[in-house]
Amino acid sequence: MKALLLNLLMACCTLCVQGQSQQAQLKSLLDRNAPCKFEGKTISLVDTNLYATSRNVSYSYAYSFPKYFTEIWPKEEVVSEVRKKTDAYIDTVTYISPDKQATFKIFAGQVVPFPLGRKRALRATDIQVVEKAVDDYIKTIKSGKDKELRRVKIMSLCKGIKGYNYSIQVKGYRGNTQYLYKIIVAELPATGELIFSHFLYRYDTSVKDKYEALGITLANAFGVDE
Repeated sequence: MKALLLNLLMACCTLCVQGQSQQAQLKSLLDRNAPCKFEGKTISLVDTNLYATSRNVSYSYAYSFPKYFTEIWPKEEVVSEVRKKTDAYIDTVTYISPDKQATFKIFAGQVVPFPLGRKRALRATDIQVVEKAVDDYIKTIKSGKDKELRRVKIMSLCKGIKGYNYSIQVKGYRGNTQYLYKIIVAELPATGELIFSHFLYRYDTSVKDKYEALGITLANAFGVDE
């Protein structure tokens, strides 16, 4: 009997130590804060005659846009209130400059399961799953398999981390086209799952002086809707 009680006590102690270790690991992951932003010249967006802000509460992102750009939403066929198309890009919004030399679009991407919205039992492994999805996407970009960038020449790439919110930022070019690509990972309000939301800005190298600072500013402004 004494041996059995001793074994139970040892097992309880082991579980307690493991639990404390897991909580310490979780806290360490949640405390991380590694900013990632595009460097370069920026402009002010305070002039409300020229710029506005918008929020997408469904996908938990917010962004700024120039009012003088043309805003385009894709057309969708609706039959009896049901979408005929299931294209993920149906929720894409595109903005085009008056001279058509610069464009940017914002669209939702993949969803990563996450327990926070369904139960308050977040574990370190949950965050590690999200980080693996982010790292896998970075590999996709570097290998030229991202369908937006394809085999772009990467000039800079960084990964931002704040708790379980991540971002990826890429600056590159292909031919005469420059790219600013930002992906943020934010919590869906309805389910608590995490979703990749994308911002892609493109401009011709011949108008770099006119559009690069604007692109950097807009890319840095694109973020999680607080």
